[in-house]
Amino acid sequence: MAKTVGIVGAGPAGLASIKACLEEGLKPTAFEKTSIVGGVWNYDEKSTDCTGAAVFKSLITNNSKELLYFSDFPFPPDWPAFLTQREYISYINSYADNFDLRQHIRLEHEVLQIVQAPDYDVTGRWRIRYKSGNTEDEQQFDHVMICTGMFSEAYSPTYPGQDEFGGMIIHSNHYRTPGQFVDKNVLVIGDSYSAGDVATELGFHSKQVYLSMKKGCYVFPKRGPGGLPFDAILATRWRYCMPEWLIRYGTKRFMEKDVNYEAYGLQSEHKLFQSEIIANDFILTQIIHGRVKIRPAIRKFFHRGVEFADGSRMDNLDAIVFGTGYRTKIPIIGDDLVSDDFKTREIYKYILPVRLAHPSLVLVGIMGVFGATAPSYEMQARWATRLFSGNLTLPSLPKMLREIEGMRKVMLEINHKHTIKITPYFYNTDLAADIGCRPNLFRMLLSDPALAIHMLFAPAVPASFRLVGPNSWPGARDAVMNCWNNYLAGTQGRPIAKSAKTTNKYLFYLMGVIVFVPAVLFYVRR
Repeated sequence: MAKTVGIVGAGPAGLASIKACLEEGLKPTAFEKTSIVGGVWNYDEKSTDCTGAAVFKSLITNNSKELLYFSDFPFPPDWPAFLTQREYISYINSYADNFDLRQHIRLEHEVLQIVQAPDYDVTGRWRIRYKSGNTEDEQQFDHVMICTGMFSEAYSPTYPGQDEFGGMIIHSNHYRTPGQFVDKNVLVIGDSYSAGDVATELGFHSKQVYLSMKKGCYVFPKRGPGGLPFDAILATRWRYCMPEWLIRYGTKRFMEKDVNYEAYGLQSEHKLFQSEIIANDFILTQIIHGRVKIRPAIRKFFHRGVEFADGSRMDNLDAIVFGTGYRTKIPIIGDDLVSDDFKTREIYKYILPVRLAHPSLVLVGIMGVFGATAPSYEMQARWATRLFSGNLTLPSLPKMLREIEGMRKVMLEINHKHTIKITPYFYNTDLAADIGCRPNLFRMLLSDPALAIHMLFAPAVPASFRLVGPNSWPGARDAVMNCWNNYLAGTQGRPIAKSAKTTNKYLFYLMGVIVFVPAVLFYVRR
């Protein structure tokens, strides 16, 4: 009889978990508190009372499409490189339909609590208590996957005198459109994605926009060399074979080519890859146009104004928007079972709570990602369901605890606080090795040299983890080989004769042969 799995949430992580369960012969049941799938990616203009993350109408994905798809379901080639909220939620729904996932989802079923079943010590089972309409009920499962997301509680700092401000104060999770800010003076607070996006959009509509930063940031352009997506160029395997300092140096040189970060007021306190990020090309234009003006951190509020850390003041403000991020909370399970404190949380691979007597409960998608999120969530789901089905063996508890503590120190060094923000390439490759779907580039060089060289120099797309191993996909090779063409297909709207200066593909392959062997040896050692 198939083991049952209770899944909390039907966003990208929840849907990937349903599919992974089906691939491993498990019986999933997902609980989704809203009436639709897709989680935070659903736009709702009327819902401005949410406590967690929400999307605004003009949102564009931070990551390009060839890095963002689920591993066996690429985006249509003619879609643009970066997607609107409407396009991405359409893709999520197509994914659910293509793999017939909806039959395993209970919509408008809110999970209230997850507790150990009375026979947990023997069986490892769990009970999920949920509410549907006015009725509360519970159901027992062999396993549980919590897929409620990283951004569960909006965080807004408090300042002296804030109650005296007298104008509008909201968090970016309540921001939908710029309509209510037209011709107003707006101060946006924050150093990262949401703050940058909101400030950039308001710069086109408000009287004046100010962006208050505490630590500064780097602005990652979406357009890289040759007009290709910058994140795709950064995500090539050969780059990850190089020392981190060299990657940082080359990336920083490109990013600072046309921008004086100090003159723009953006200079970060931390080095690249350890600092806050804004992924919006337009903010630099807004700054040089004077539509967005950078200001230091805030010291205190007063009526319709603020005082900054450098002692300067600003009057006549109409609104404040906090783009200050989120806290991660999992209120549906006891803190003694899964701690909300990253300082003490002991989660192996950021998936499995190791102090539980049975490895029957996991977290999927409850981590930060420096890049595309959905593919990493999918890899977590595949890893977890391999564990549930008995096809993955865990190391000893002492070994898992040593790895957890080691990664805790790494995260603290990179993020300067206790949080989780993984690099997809290294993390996904690590999980793939456990799953058995990590491609061996050296063997591939002998059996399919064109694919092997392409794998090394092209982006590390999700389909590369469907080439071999359990639940491989026949279309994976084409998806890997066509990634560059798929980027261009979304932008080239009219036929143009190819230039005689087009890069010679044979030179590309020759270069690959020259560096391939040492790069692969380094890759294998990692």
